[in-house]
Amino acid sequence: MGQLLFGAFIISFSAVFVKLAGVPPAVSAFYRLFFGGLTLLAMLTVTGNLSAARRSLAWPALACALFFSADLLCWHASINYIGPGLATLVGNFQVFLITIVAATKARRLPRPAFLAAMAVAMAGLYLVVGRGFGSQTPEFRLGVGYGLATAVFYGLFILTLKKAVTDGGRTGPMAAMAVLSLAGAALLAPVIAISGEPLALPTTRSLLALLALGIIGQGIGWLSISTGLAGVRPALAGLILLLQPTLSYVWDVLFFGKTTGPVELSGVALALAGIYLGSTRRP
Repeated sequence: MGQLLFGAFIISFSAVFVKLAGVPPAVSAFYRLFFGGLTLLAMLTVTGNLSAARRSLAWPALACALFFSADLLCWHASINYIGPGLATLVGNFQVFLITIVAATKARRLPRPAFLAAMAVAMAGLYLVVGRGFGSQTPEFRLGVGYGLATAVFYGLFILTLKKAVTDGGRTGPMAAMAVLSLAGAALLAPVIAISGEPLALPTTRSLLALLALGIIGQGIGWLSISTGLAGVRPALAGLILLLQPTLSYVWDVLFFGKTTGPVELSGVALALAGIYLGSTRRP
């Protein structure tokens, strides 16, 4: 449980690092995956498990890397438009996509408890971003759209991760994330080239923020979570992982002066409660 708590805590700073970097979403996503992948490869080398990364190289992994890259691209864009807190909260609605897909494959309707959890989460989301949505700025509306796209791609990433790189015990979490990270960086490189965005980082702060994002968020954080999940029961894991959106919202208020009120805070609480219940209820 300690590893899971540690991972959820430090990964909550990922959105903060994206905001501090001050670069286009594709650039921050590229450097996150590149620096994170190199960090994980270094860990594999030190532990003598570099061969596990080679076993992870398979064509199905490219689909997983594609979804992961698209997830980060949309999430980083959402962070730039609506801030770390709301972007992370909306992105965590992937829980419902995953469970709905599982229920569809099983040809069963979701249980009433899950549907109730989904209703609670949607009510919370409405209180946070839905009230007066039409009167919000175009940037805010675009940021919410990117956040919802994040949830879709994040869900697709989770659904393909096991099949792509870990079925049959071929690899461990470290090797899987190393391959996915570097493959994702390779997929984002042509996106940056086509868009004409400069890959050169404008300031030292940008470099330090993206190094922290890759090493701490993508490398150490994801590894701690992947490893810690194995020894924790699902309900407790779901509760612990809510630290990420919760703390991301707190950091947004503390570090970037996000204004909030009782209605929005109530919506955040409802959304988090619904996401937690949805993540711990079988479909």
